[in-house]
Amino acid sequence: MKEIDILFVDKNDQPIGFGTRDEARANAISYRLSRVILRDENDRILSQHRSANKRHYPGLWTDSASGHVDKGEDYEVAAYREMFEEVGVKTELTFLGKFSGKHEDHDTDWTVFSGVFEGRIHSSTELMLQKSEVQGSAWYELDALKKEMSENPSKFTPGFISTIRSFY
Repeated sequence: MKEIDILFVDKNDQPIGFGTRDEARANAISYRLSRVILRDENDRILSQHRSANKRHYPGLWTDSASGHVDKGEDYEVAAYREMFEEVGVKTELTFLGKFSGKHEDHDTDWTVFSGVFEGRIHSSTELMLQKSEVQGSAWYELDALKKEMSENPSKFTPGFISTIRSFY
């Protein structure tokens, strides 16, 4: 299966081209991610448990949904696409803001810009998990999630920890 082209950006998060994620990492090219946090009627946060078969961060807990901004998309379009693909949900999203972080792999480093969105669903909403991406999900009380992230950070993706620290 051919890898999808993602949007490449410069150090100011301005589009400069596109290519594969592997090309971005091999050549230290920055790119964008969209992250979705879904909350329920009790303000709990839905976290997805990444598939053990994922190449990056297998088996860790992460945002409700997240993924690369593909060629021809912006943060918002990617957020809605990822939310529907990964957890089967359609709901209105509100843009919370952006953050960036440096990533390193062997001799290269690059910046990943994350656009964060929040949506609301009822806790009884039936989720349709994308089996190739997601092996489960759980609702977390915010204080309990922060405590667990502090005590056991290796259970969570670094981006999810940054999202919670930045916006909650």
